[in-house]
Amino acid sequence: MNFDLNQDGALRSNELDDLFSTAPENPWSDAPYKDAAEKDALGGLSVDGFLSEWALMTLLDPIYSVENLIYIGYAGDPSSAIRVTRRRRLDRKKQQSDRNVYQCFVFGPKEAGKSAILNSFIGRPFPEEYQSTTGDQYAVNVVDVGFLLLPITRSLGSHEDSWKRAADLLVDVASHGEATGYEMPCLIVAAKDDLEPYLTEIQDSTRVSQDLGIEAPIPISTKLGDFSNLFRRIVNAAEHPHLSIPETEAGRSRKQYHRLVNRSLMFVSVGAAVAVVGLAAYRVYAARKNASS
Repeated sequence: MNFDLNQDGALRSNELDDLFSTAPENPWSDAPYKDAAEKDALGGLSVDGFLSEWALMTLLDPIYSVENLIYIGYAGDPSSAIRVTRRRRLDRKKQQSDRNVYQCFVFGPKEAGKSAILNSFIGRPFPEEYQSTTGDQYAVNVVDVGFLLLPITRSLGSHEDSWKRAADLLVDVASHGEATGYEMPCLIVAAKDDLEPYLTEIQDSTRVSQDLGIEAPIPISTKLGDFSNLFRRIVNAAEHPHLSIPETEAGRSRKQYHRLVNRSLMFVSVGAAVAVVGLAAYRVYAARKNASS
């Protein structure tokens, strides 16, 4: 890095300010970028952290991202730095995604462990005391060959009915996808696996995942550092967008109805073709008979 003055492989706050000295401001000095990427013990951004911040900025405000590329003296065509990917609907049809940056939304009620998941994703230790999250929060990092962006929603519900509220949110996401045609893969994360679960919660979570046709809940404990390879499994779900899509009973009924209608239309079409062929054969037969007589 040209601006890594002490050559330690990371850009510190003053080095970032120097990098963006030709821009109106350092775009990452405030939320949502300030605390979104992983930093070292001295607050420096590694190459992966630097690229992660650019990926997040491009997602949230692509024009702003291109402007900052120009400000810092990007030598190439700025538009070539951004790649527009195909629609997720086409990804589902082809049963694979060619993206290398994935966005994942974390839904959940209050005190479900959403912030702890995001913090662990960017290498922050588990906090000893609970701190409520206000507003939106982002975490962005590199998982194998793909970036993964984890935006968190505002807190909803309460601690006592955590599982019920989470299940309701999942059904809402599935219903919205079926209504709009923008279905997306979903995973259930059973956070705080270090706590003793209630038997009914285990049974309910297994039943809901089976009813919706998705993978069983993934147990993790951010406190104990046990993540069951969660982030790699999220990327895997994103790379195969035709799988792990929750489906409500109403959605299944609609699909079954459309399949029956399509089969009926196919049967009618085949029947019409047989009738046409039969009629043509009869005409040829009648013409030959008249000619012979």
